[in-house]
Amino acid sequence: KEMARAYLRRRNRVLELVNEIPGMKGYTPEGAFYVFPDVSHYFGKQYQGQRIENANDLSMYLLDHAHVSVVTGAAFGAPECIRISYAASDEALELAFQKIKAALAQLT
Repeated sequence: KEMARAYLRRRNRVLELVNEIPGMKGYTPEGAFYVFPDVSHYFGKQYQGQRIENANDLSMYLLDHAHVSVVTGAAFGAPECIRISYAASDEALELAFQKIKAALAQLT
């Protein structure tokens, strides 16, 4: 029960963090321990000549520039999304979203 409460708290916080990022659309998951925000707003944007064409490109961009690992939604039938796990500590999630937000702000 304690872990279920912790995951619910983390899910809610991650959804708040997702929705604070301009252009990212979060949806409340019905189960599991990850969210699938729509990131298609960032498709066509670029950073230093690196163009983001899809969620796969965005996942690699976040790994390279934010040092945060997410998974492309294409692997799960949602090509406009990325998968973000919230099976981490509250502190790690807060830091990851700070890094994601900063990296996405660099895209033009």
